[in-house]
Amino acid sequence: MLRTTIKYKEVFNKLSLTDTNYKSYPTEEQWSNAEDVSDKLKLFYHITEQFSETQYPTSSQYFTKVCEIKLELEAWVKELNPLISDMTSAMLLKFKKYWDGVHILIGVASIFDPRYKMRLVKFFIPLIYGEEASTKIQEVRSNCYDLFQDYKSKLSAPHDSLASSSSEVTSFTQGDRLSSFDRFVASTGATVEKRSELDMYLEEDLLPRTPSFDNLSWWKTNGLKFPTLQKMARDLLAIPVSSVASESAFTTSGRLISPHRSRLHPTTLEALMCARTWLWNDLNGLTSTADQVSCPTLLDEEDEPNSSGLSQL
Repeated sequence: MLRTTIKYKEVFNKLSLTDTNYKSYPTEEQWSNAEDVSDKLKLFYHITEQFSETQYPTSSQYFTKVCEIKLELEAWVKELNPLISDMTSAMLLKFKKYWDGVHILIGVASIFDPRYKMRLVKFFIPLIYGEEASTKIQEVRSNCYDLFQDYKSKLSAPHDSLASSSSEVTSFTQGDRLSSFDRFVASTGATVEKRSELDMYLEEDLLPRTPSFDNLSWWKTNGLKFPTLQKMARDLLAIPVSSVASESAFTTSGRLISPHRSRLHPTTLEALMCARTWLWNDLNGLTSTADQVSCPTLLDEEDEPNSSGLSQL
């Protein structure tokens, strides 16, 4: 609203000259404040726009945006304009209330983006905490490793029981030969310390930071290499950072049929709804194939056999 109003600044000024009854026109100071506030709110507008889409943004994207907001708020507090500094001080107090409770969790979630891993945490934390950065980075890292050990212990329990039962069966056939082999291995040299999945994952090079990268698909295809991390990514990346997608799925607002469209054949209406979904996907840069689009069917409740417009498109 502010951005639109600022465009009509000259209109308000001319109105004050032509209409003697118009006494409450904004002063130059108020126009200047409006421009400053509008400029600052652009950050929130763009970030809200990204997280308000219905494309299910993952929690790994949240850390970067929240850090950007915190850094900007801390810079705005030092503004010479008292309106901006006072407004930002109140916003920063509210922000810190939530930041202290979630920064570790969203920091751990950002590690499970192979384009960032620990590098993103090491980049933003020093900008935010200064001298306390090393402690905060270690805190995020320790929580990640503790969570990994917890998942690893839960996943290894069933495998240990299977291994023990298998060893009981093979012991009857192989006798003491494998026991002798174990003693031979122990006597020939020290065993190399085995690195964990998390160590190997963090030591690998970062992937290119491309906008089209699909984090969930990457973890789906790398499950054999990082089975424990895949389970962690499944749970951490499933944390919703926006309620818009779920609200869009369950709300009935905006789906009312106008009197004109209610006269159309149900198959035609369904075709229009599917076409709308495909067109929006094309505009958003997504592939609009029938296999990827799941559109609502108007006649689902009626269970009519030959009513699917999707099969006729």
